[in-house]
Amino acid sequence: MQHFRLLHQFNFYTALLIFAVFLSGCDSSTTEVMSGSSASTQLTITVNKDSAQITKLGWDTEGTGRDSINLIKSPIQLYLSKGSQVLTPMVTSKMVDKQTIQFNFSLSNKKQFLWEIGVSAGVLSMKILSEADITAEIDKIELIFPFDSKKTLTSIISSNWTKDGMFQLPVIMSAPDIGQMLLNSGENQNISGYTDGSRAEGWVKVRIELPVPDHKSFANLIFTPVILPIPKGYSDEKRWEAVRRGWFNQIQQSCGASGGGKAVVGVWANNVLSDPVSSLLYLLGDATILVPELAPGVSMPPILLRAIEYFMDQKTTDYGMVGYTAGGTPAAEYDKGDPDPNDKTYNPGKHQTVMDSNPSVIIGAWAYVKVSLDTIWLRKRIEELEFIAQYMENRDVDNDGLIESRQSGNDGSRLHRNPDMAWDCYSAGHKNAYINVLVYRAFNNLADLEKQLGKNNQEKKYRQRAERLRAAFLKNFYNPQTGWLGWWRSKDGKLHDIYSDIPTSLAIANGIITKDEGKEMLKKYWKALEATGFNHFDLGVPVCLRPVQRQEMEHYTEFQQFLNGGCCVINTTYTLDALYTVGMTQQADMILDAMLKRQCQGVFPNGGGFQNGFVDSMGFGAEVFDWNGKAAGYEGHLVYCWSFLHSLLRREPALRDRNLNPI
Repeated sequence: MQHFRLLHQFNFYTALLIFAVFLSGCDSSTTEVMSGSSASTQLTITVNKDSAQITKLGWDTEGTGRDSINLIKSPIQLYLSKGSQVLTPMVTSKMVDKQTIQFNFSLSNKKQFLWEIGVSAGVLSMKILSEADITAEIDKIELIFPFDSKKTLTSIISSNWTKDGMFQLPVIMSAPDIGQMLLNSGENQNISGYTDGSRAEGWVKVRIELPVPDHKSFANLIFTPVILPIPKGYSDEKRWEAVRRGWFNQIQQSCGASGGGKAVVGVWANNVLSDPVSSLLYLLGDATILVPELAPGVSMPPILLRAIEYFMDQKTTDYGMVGYTAGGTPAAEYDKGDPDPNDKTYNPGKHQTVMDSNPSVIIGAWAYVKVSLDTIWLRKRIEELEFIAQYMENRDVDNDGLIESRQSGNDGSRLHRNPDMAWDCYSAGHKNAYINVLVYRAFNNLADLEKQLGKNNQEKKYRQRAERLRAAFLKNFYNPQTGWLGWWRSKDGKLHDIYSDIPTSLAIANGIITKDEGKEMLKKYWKALEATGFNHFDLGVPVCLRPVQRQEMEHYTEFQQFLNGGCCVINTTYTLDALYTVGMTQQADMILDAMLKRQCQGVFPNGGGFQNGFVDSMGFGAEVFDWNGKAAGYEGHLVYCWSFLHSLLRREPALRDRNLNPI
């Protein structure tokens, strides 16, 4: 009996072992890893031969091994349907060679079609073909890419969107800090697609609608690596190689998962899962001027135009105020700006009174026309731009040349989420230096547009408005105690200087103060910066050098967190531009090279230096850092962070002048 029991146990465990080996063998035989590399691009996919799925998709357009990162949250597969019925035909597979696989789908009436996937020299290709007409068996074929946005915000960059939110090929599939692939049809077919996503769950799906093959046609998709060529007028190859992949990080178009819903699909946004914001459209305009062409068939002017027209057409009130975010609503015309704290009906989403949206839209329109030379559009929309400018003029309430915000800016006056500008945690208001610099640029830009149309009187009007503003600027914002510019002067007369260089640096870069005046201010700022002991220049510079007083913030955080002295990355754009403008090149290069090293080498698992995927949790996003380099943001990816790369190009005086010179 003992012998029998031992023999029985032996047979049982032996059977388990044999079964485990069998399962292991099945797993290895059902998947196939396919890779193809070129001189600069690494491409790796894993396919499941039994289920016609791509279970891993990875690429790296700079050859740094990031193709090991799986970009997808779940398998890529074909979605087949007939009417409302989802089809699940039997599938067989065949390895044509080590880099090509064919999936054979068996349909009714003994018809079949093939999905062929191949990789070679950094190129991914896909074909859908059939020897028979299968249009009676299938109505729709969709190729679905479910991207994992928690890893990195892979999304579509397109300059060709339809009114109903569809994109048409070619498009760029952009994986931030990993690489970009141009998706096109090898047969020049009219192939379109759409995106959707979930902010709560952190995913984006890209769906490509493929033509159903008949006996005369087939679909052919080709993914080729995008290597952004060095811009004309810039010659530093080494620096450019460090950032050309990251340049695309500043271009994310909404999938409609956040503010604005489906109406904002394709509109430039904080990221693909986040909100479109009007107040920083001038940065998108700058990017368009500096690098207008991204890839064959994908260019910046239409991307910029789609964003401009959304806010002009959908978010401009009948009194001329442009809304701040796609999900919000501008306040009523005679709104006082500071809501009654006892008003229980106050809704911050319906009470937007920002003042930098109007100038930003005008600057964006100027940049669009400057690059596209589209005077037909300009002639059609000039009166609307003048209407938006009229609102700015009307906000010079005391007729001193400066534009006044509706908010008072007084200490402790601000309810939560009632900002007057994109730097929306401060209790700024009344006379705001940051806003007035943008208004100054907008008036000059609008004068340029009027000149294009031969409207000399209008050109003169806006030049004079800009000059009146400039004449009043310095005396209102200069702080003799620090030797640089304060940020805002509140209605009670107090100058609020939060020890930030942003007002000074932006004023220098936009020519509202002279280079000599600006250099003296920056010298004092630099001395104060050194005195703090801050040395983490790979993060840029802090947004302010000392704690902001609690009564000067509507959303208070501890010092070195978020806008209370955090390193916001975007703010360093202004610093670098100003340092280069006044000739403090040594300091600027020291900061820039440290940031470029971080951008190139990466810090986070996805290779990001200034992004760690979609986080959406305060204190963990890598668009803001404390002084020790710990993530202190919330989005995880904020497109404005990479505007510091504009400064890389504007280091060259000719490219710096391109942003400010008339059309």
